[in-house]
This record gives sequence, C-alpha cells and structure tokens, in this order.
Amino acid sequence: MKLRTFGLTAFLLCTSLLMARPYPSAALQQPVLPTETKLAATGSVSPGIPDEIRSSSLSEAANRFIGVLSSQQGFEQWKQSTWTSYPLGPGTHGWVILVASSGRDIGYLVLYDAGPDKYRLAEYGNGEYPLFSMQTLYRSMVQLELFDYSYKTERLYYNPLQAVWKITVQGADREWYLDAKTGEELPFQDGSKLPKVETGTSPGTKPFTKTEPAHNIIEAGQTAPAEPNQRLPWVQGKPEAGMTERKLQEWIRSARKPVFSAELYSGSVILPLSVSGYHVWSGGDVYVKVLQDDDRYLPFETLASAGGFYP
Repeated sequence: MKLRTFGLTAFLLCTSLLMARPYPSAALQQPVLPTETKLAATGSVSPGIPDEIRSSSLSEAANRFIGVLSSQQGFEQWKQSTWTSYPLGPGTHGWVILVASSGRDIGYLVLYDAGPDKYRLAEYGNGEYPLFSMQTLYRSMVQLELFDYSYKTERLYYNPLQAVWKITVQGADREWYLDAKTGEELPFQDGSKLPKVETGTSPGTKPFTKTEPAHNIIEAGQTAPAEPNQRLPWVQGKPEAGMTERKLQEWIRSARKPVFSAELYSGSVILPLSVSGYHVWSGGDVYVKVLQDDDRYLPFETLASAGGFYP
C-alpha cells in the first residue's frame, strides 16, 4: 500500500465514528476541545454520543474517581486535568475516560453504568499511553499503511484484558484488530476469536456509587517490576496455586516481583505482565498494578479468573 502523509492533528479530528465531548475534572474549569471526530465517506459527521454520556451523573462519577486517584502517589497531575469520554462496545453502557493535562494524555478510567446513579470502575491507568489512545492508534495506522482507504474504527471492550480497536476498510476482505493499549496488531483477521458477550452485560467489579463518600483507596503497595522476557517463570514454571488477594499483597510488600500471564483470544495471544503494586478500595475491591507501556490497575478478580500469577 502507498502511505499517504497526514498530520497527527488531522488524524485526531477524523478517526472515529463517534464524536466525544470533553468535561473538566473537579480541579480544573478551563475548557478543552473535542479530540476526535469521524468523517464518513460522504464527508458528513456521524451522530454524536448518546444523551446519557452528557448527563451530570457520568460527569460527577468521573470527577469523583479522578479526585480520589489524584491524591495517590504518581497521580498528582490528575489534580489539574481535563477529561474526554468515548463510548465502548459491544452491547454495554460503558465509557473510556481519557485524562489529559497541558494538552497531553496522562491516564484513563473505564466506567460502566451499573444502575441509577451507580457506576462500575472496570480499570484505570496512569501515564502517557492510555487505553484507546489516539496517538497509539495513529502510530499503528501509519505502520499498517491504511490511510489511503476509507475506513472506520470501533472501540471494543470485552474485559480489562481484551480491549481492541477494530478497523474496517471499505472493500477489504479482512478486518484489522489492534490491542487497545499497545496498538499491536492481533493475529487474526475476523471476529471469530473475540469473546462472546450478552447484550447488556458489563465487565467490572462491585458497583461504586457517585453519592457514596466512603469509596476511597485505603491501602497501596508497590514493588519494582520484573522484566517478563528476562525472567521466564510464566513459560517454564507453574502459576501459584490458590492465589488470593492477600497472598499477592504479601508478595508485593515483601518486594517480590510477580509476573501475571494469560492466554487470550482462544489461545492465539499469550500476555505476560509485570506486577508492581496494588490499590485496595474501601469497598473491598483490589486493583493490581501491572506494567504495559505504563501503569494499569486491573481488578484482581479479572486477572485471577483469566490467568495465573508466577513468583
């Protein structure tokens, strides 16, 4: 394919089917411009996001989580930030919240509607390479040489370990699937290896309520991350049997360097991740800090059910 040269700015304005609407965090009131608008092949702008994403409930929930996290070590920049929300699929009422400061990405949240005035915190992350990063998508699209064609992109979120960009090119006999965190192309060309979901289900943990003040981070721990490709217990050994939240926290507090590994997409992808910390929320949820380009915090339950932890 011949690669057409486009600026990153134009890409950010023209790469999604859905228009996002930005909100300031609780700590900052300056406006931020939408970062993403998809132009259809006809040149018209596709419909905007659903009404509920513009409601005060999602805004308040996002600001509440951002406020809690901004008090944690490493999240200090979140105190002066703006955020933009984008809807997720398939079949769920969820949004990725991209957090920015001084015009650059600094982290993200994934929130799900869990009923009236309730939202689930499916995962969150800290750093300049957030989940569903537009810059990461742009880089991958350049490498794949797809800009000469009419295309559309979709955000598909099945669970914290299986989130993908789906790229459909008009007239092509295949589809492209990219990991939503790293931008790496996944080794399949149709949706047959994607997880099956029921409409209306939402990945996540116990519901957090925007009106409940008790949901805060009550404990945090960290350790130096391992290098999964230099230490290979996840290849040569067996995962820890009967791993519990408490045992993993003890490993981290004792400066061990665990590695988590899972087989994804019907076994076509093996994902090893360095474990480097955790957050315990007052509602009892434990989010495990893993390193994947930068820091992600994923629910312990999700990790434990999908793979294993190696000492």
